[in-house]
Amino acid sequence: MRTFILILSLTVFVISCKNEKGKNNVDHKTAEKKQQKQTINIASKPVKEGVNLCKINGKDWQYTKASGIVSRHKKTGKRTAIITFKKKLDKGSESIQLKYDGDSFDLESASLQLKFSKKDGGLMTGFYDLFPDTRDRNHESDMSGTLDLSNTTTASGNAELINFNISYEKELLENPKDAIVTVSDLHFLGIPYSDIDKLFKQ
Repeated sequence: MRTFILILSLTVFVISCKNEKGKNNVDHKTAEKKQQKQTINIASKPVKEGVNLCKINGKDWQYTKASGIVSRHKKTGKRTAIITFKKKLDKGSESIQLKYDGDSFDLESASLQLKFSKKDGGLMTGFYDLFPDTRDRNHESDMSGTLDLSNTTTASGNAELINFNISYEKELLENPKDAIVTVSDLHFLGIPYSDIDKLFKQ
């Protein structure tokens, strides 16, 4: 009788161990599936490519980095503010640089470096700019914009660049229309900047 009870007890113990092991395996697999699902969900989230800044020839343009610098010329006393936007590409980068009068806060000049397709394949960098001393040679080009530096650490403003001509090598462009660019709807807010005069006074 004792032997029968002992055997019965051992049998129940073995069955219980198997059930517990099976439950642990199921729980482990469930946890693995949840972890895999979470990993897939995280990986499938879209990567932020940049911040919308403007339209160039009607197409949206984003920047991935922006900064500003304010300085005053030692001899002339003229104050200027330069805001630069850069867009990181798989190969190379693009940029838009705006130069404002630091006292009147009006846009004075602008320079762009943009990537366009070439006739023979690949990409080329097109240089576009307009300065006060080049306006006479570019009657069809124009620009306007204002800057706000009321915040001591971040800048905001706007700009419009009309009919900027490529500086050279326009014959290499696959699309001849890319030889002239117009930048519209350019607005920015909260761009960090450094004031050189204030830094030296600290």
